[in-house]
Amino acid sequence: MMDLKQLSSNKKGQLIICCVILGAVWGFLLIRYGAAYIGDFPDKAKIGKARQELAKAKAEQNRYEAEKRKNQDIKSRYLALAASAWIPAYDGAVETGLRRCISTLSGELDFRLTSLSSTNPVRINPEFLYADITLHGAGELEDVIRFLAGLSRIEPRLSWRQLNLTPARNQPRSTGATTANLAAQLDSLPKTRLEFRGTLRVLVYEGKLTPAELKVTRQPVSDTGDVPEEPAE
Repeated sequence: MMDLKQLSSNKKGQLIICCVILGAVWGFLLIRYGAAYIGDFPDKAKIGKARQELAKAKAEQNRYEAEKRKNQDIKSRYLALAASAWIPAYDGAVETGLRRCISTLSGELDFRLTSLSSTNPVRINPEFLYADITLHGAGELEDVIRFLAGLSRIEPRLSWRQLNLTPARNQPRSTGATTANLAAQLDSLPKTRLEFRGTLRVLVYEGKLTPAELKVTRQPVSDTGDVPEEPAE
């Protein structure tokens, strides 16, 4: 047999020696670390545990997505609420602007209010407050309805906190004249007069978001000129 010196004297022998050394190294590594690697091969228990972890991760992801949608819905409602409110940076001071809106509408419809109170702002939180204003008037049924309808079209939107409608005092009475003409009878009937008294409220936004960020599309409330004097009772 060849000894190691003779074996290493040629290329074939050197290759054999390298293969033997490499096999020995692989054998050592397999003996030293093989058991640990074999233990890492998945079995039914490990596969079942992995599936449980995957299901748990999916449930956490679903909860996260649901919470994200909830927060986005809250944010959308917040932005919509702020955009629909009175914005002093956009509409001017609510204390004067709200009275001016109502007085302007009264003048445009030729409907004289008996009284119009000052605006009363009340703080809700650092970003929102509401402002109330009380008004009193009386007129023929059609005129009162027209005026109330006009109030409902004001932007930012106003809401009634209370509204009382009653027949006006000292209603004109029918003369009692008779005629065969039905149209003439209807024309001779006295006009129905109504008296109303109520309190209107508007939400006011004083947060940090600008009208552009809130995507406000309505026209700003005119806040120029003198505030009309309060009508006497």
